[in-house]
Amino acid sequence: MKHKASILIAAIAVLLTCVQCSKHESEPEPEPNPVTPVTPKHELPAGKKALKVLAIGNSFVDDPMAYFDKIVRNSGIDCSNLCVYSAVKSSASLDDWSSACDDGTIISLHRRSGLLEMPVVEAPLAEILAQDWDVVTVQQVSTLAQDATKLLPSLPYLVNFIRSKCPNKDVVIAWQQVWSFWDEAGGMAASIQNWQNINAVVKLTLDYSVDMVIPTGTAIQNARTTELNTPHGLLRDNKHLGYGVGRYVAACAWFEALLAPVYEVTVVGNVATHEPTDSEKEKSTYETVAVTDANRTLCQQCAAAAVSHPNELMQSGLNR
Repeated sequence: MKHKASILIAAIAVLLTCVQCSKHESEPEPEPNPVTPVTPKHELPAGKKALKVLAIGNSFVDDPMAYFDKIVRNSGIDCSNLCVYSAVKSSASLDDWSSACDDGTIISLHRRSGLLEMPVVEAPLAEILAQDWDVVTVQQVSTLAQDATKLLPSLPYLVNFIRSKCPNKDVVIAWQQVWSFWDEAGGMAASIQNWQNINAVVKLTLDYSVDMVIPTGTAIQNARTTELNTPHGLLRDNKHLGYGVGRYVAACAWFEALLAPVYEVTVVGNVATHEPTDSEKEKSTYETVAVTDANRTLCQQCAAAAVSHPNELMQSGLNR
C-alpha cells in the first residue's frame, strides 16, 4: 500500500511540473518595448572654413539669394573657399522636385556667391547632386506650406535621393521655412497665425531626416513686429519679398543659419546696405524700403533672433 501511495504522489508531482512547464511555454515573458533608432543629425562643418551649398526650390529661393552675396562680401569671409548655387524651378513644389529626381530633366545652376566652382552646373538632378556638396536646401511651395499632408511621400524620397547621390555622406539637408503671405484684412493677427501654421509643418520635416531649418519665415515675421514693417508686410506683391528690407532680412537669415557657424562670423554688424534700384521700384507692386546704415542692424537682429529662436517671435524692443 505504501508503495502504491509513493507511486501516486510521484505521478502527481510529475503532472504538476508538466502543467507548470506548459503554462510557462504558453505565456512567454513579455519582451521590452523596442526603442526606435534615431537617425543622428548631420551638422554644419564648423571650423572647416569652406562650404559648398546647393539651394533647391523656386522663386522663394531667389528672394533670399538676391542680396546674399553683398552681405557675404562685406563679412570678411574668404570667398575662395565658398560657393553657393541655386537650382530654381518656377512655382516648384516638393512633388515637382521629387519627380525631377528620375525624369532626366536638365537642371541649370546659378552661382549666387563665392568663388569656388562646381564642375557640373547643367545636367539631370542626379548628376548635379553627385558632387561634394556640404549643404543641400529644400523647401515646399508657399501655397502648400501650411499643409502637413503634402510632405509625403515626396520629402523622404527627395531626402533619400540626395543622400544616395551625394558623395559627402555628412551632407547637411536644410529646410527653408518660407514666410507667410500678408492678409490686409486680417492684418498682423492673420499673419502670425499663418506663420504658426507654417512653423507647425516645418517641425514635422525634422522627422524625415532633415538636419536643420533656415528660419526665413520667422525672420520676416520678426521684422513685421518692428518699425521695419510696411503696409503690405514687407512684400512686393501678394507673395514675394519686397525689394530692400524684405529681401535683405531673408538674406541675413540664410547667412546667420548657414555661414555664421562655419566661418564664425555673425551677420550682426555687417555693413552691407541696399538701395532699391529703379528697375526694382518699377517691378514692385507695393512699396520698397531701402536698407540703410540706420536700419541695417535691426534687419540683422531680426534674422539672428530667428536663428536663435526659430519658434518664437522676438520682442520689438531690441536695441536699434
